[in-house]
Amino acid sequence: MEEFDVLVLGGGLAGVSAALRAAELGGRVCLIERNHIGKAGFQRRNTLFIENRCSIAPSVSWEEYRNILHSETEQYSQSVREKLNVAGVSVIEGEGRLASPTEINVEKSDGEHLLLTGRSVILAYGSDPRFSATLPHEEGIVISIDEIPQLAALPEKVLVVGGGPFASETALGLHKRGCKVFLCYEQKELFPQLDEDFNAAIEPRFKEKKIKILPGKKLISIYKNSDELEITLETGIKFSVHQIIITGDRMGVKENDIAEKLGIRLGEHQKVFVDDSMMTSLPGVYAVGSISGELTSDTLSQAEGKIAAENAMGKKRILNREWVSQVARLIPDVAYVGCSMKTAPQQGFHPVEGVFEEGFTGAENMSSPQTGGRYKIVADKRSRLIVGAQIISHQAADWIPILLLLIKKGVTVGNLANSITSEGAKISGLCEAARNCARALKSP
Repeated sequence: MEEFDVLVLGGGLAGVSAALRAAELGGRVCLIERNHIGKAGFQRRNTLFIENRCSIAPSVSWEEYRNILHSETEQYSQSVREKLNVAGVSVIEGEGRLASPTEINVEKSDGEHLLLTGRSVILAYGSDPRFSATLPHEEGIVISIDEIPQLAALPEKVLVVGGGPFASETALGLHKRGCKVFLCYEQKELFPQLDEDFNAAIEPRFKEKKIKILPGKKLISIYKNSDELEITLETGIKFSVHQIIITGDRMGVKENDIAEKLGIRLGEHQKVFVDDSMMTSLPGVYAVGSISGELTSDTLSQAEGKIAAENAMGKKRILNREWVSQVARLIPDVAYVGCSMKTAPQQGFHPVEGVFEEGFTGAENMSSPQTGGRYKIVADKRSRLIVGAQIISHQAADWIPILLLLIKKGVTVGNLANSITSEGAKISGLCEAARNCARALKSP
């Protein structure tokens, strides 16, 4: 029996982050993964955006595109494996199952069984797609976001179901590959985490590209007519597509998983409940990533993995999800961190906002596509501290981590508003938003 400080079950982004952090803290770490490390998550994140990682001609066929995706996936998996090796993390390939609060039973491909013991266990083996009774899974017809890389051909017309970054990125990615896209979500806003004015600024970007947005709509019926699906929404809206892709709904642990029998508390759809330290209801056992019952972004997966690892190694850390920056790869990018005007009161703040638009009309400026943006700074009226930010800009992914650092350091609106920048500096839009916020703070 091999013994470790931390056992990590699952080699996705959250699991790898946990393993690397635990090893960095001096732990003896073992990661168990049944497939290529990081493959499923990498492809879910990058299938429709692989041109962001390598040069691809616009005219490339879907078959050629998939070959490039496969090559990039292999390179990514190998690079992660090398990082784990350098960090001293033991990697075991096989099907792992939680056997007790401190043990994982592993069945290797050759039939050999291993029983691994650890002082702490981190569950990071991902989740399966969840299909509703009205939208049951049907191969090639009603599929999950996970199945896009396996498609032999992309549909001419497709309905993407869900909201938020995963759904919006999927819709845009399919559009770029030549599909006619409908995007349907039950909530009122595409990005519930953002304020209403920012949602209103994002939607024209989809309409400009002829992506049909259908907010606040439930699917009532599907009728299969030859090779098309006749869709009816609750408001009587009707249209036809060739395929439906579900982007958000997930199952947590599998039905026959021993986790619940061991005392891990589960919620609806087998969701694993965790506290702010990422610990389950079973002491010493942590859960990170989409095993919680919903897809998690790259940044959140990494943050959860690191927090779980630090607590597994005896530190006392909690995860503040508001302090995890989020980026959606749209045109331009959308990024946000901290509180919005909607969520700030829930954190005990009295929010005030400052908004600035710079050459941003909601339509792509083809003569200068990298310019313009919309910026929002949210501050607490009493302390004048910056507590949140929202950005629509081609530089959003670069600036949002810096804003997170400012929030953590306790920077005031005045500090940012009075920053001196050279003419034309990219940060000027954020400074202007801060100045508008400062003016709002002075208002009675």
